[in-house]
Amino acid sequence: MGRPPIAKEKILSAARQIVERDGAGALTFDELVRESGVTRGGITYHYPTKEDLLRSLLEADFRQWDDAEAALTPTDCDPETARLLGFIRTLTAQDESHRRFLCGMLSAATLDPSLMDPCRQELRERLGRKQWTERDLRLQLVHLAAEGLMWQELFQMYSMPAPARARLVALMEALARQWGAGQMPKKVAKEA
Repeated sequence: MGRPPIAKEKILSAARQIVERDGAGALTFDELVRESGVTRGGITYHYPTKEDLLRSLLEADFRQWDDAEAALTPTDCDPETARLLGFIRTLTAQDESHRRFLCGMLSAATLDPSLMDPCRQELRERLGRKQWTERDLRLQLVHLAAEGLMWQELFQMYSMPAPARARLVALMEALARQWGAGQMPKKVAKEA
């Protein structure tokens, strides 16, 4: 597979900057011409519609996510637990530009819910393979806790003090390792 054309990269980079700064609603071809320096004809050659451009932005973001998750996935535990740990670490990484990008894309996704189809498909594939054993439920609980923290911070609902946040993330990782190894919490194990 060859390297994408430089103009295509410039367009995506400029589009991402516009979305981070002003939201997806501000992403127009005129604004993109100004930001990227690429002609309108060059933009529409690569992205005939704004929807094509938004989909490409999300696909690029998913690829970056996968790369970050792979880099943060440990190798000292079973693959499912390791993937969850990589997910937690990626999701709880504090990246202000990514937060702004996600906020900017939310309006586009509410207007065109099909933009989220690749994400929905990924979740169906990941979750559809589960047997929903006690272990699966516990690991899903940790997964949802990490997502909850991300959404709380994404919308700037509340910012935990940094030391408490670090302890919370460490607790999520510890629970993922413990439950991924099939160990039950002491209280639950006594009640069972």
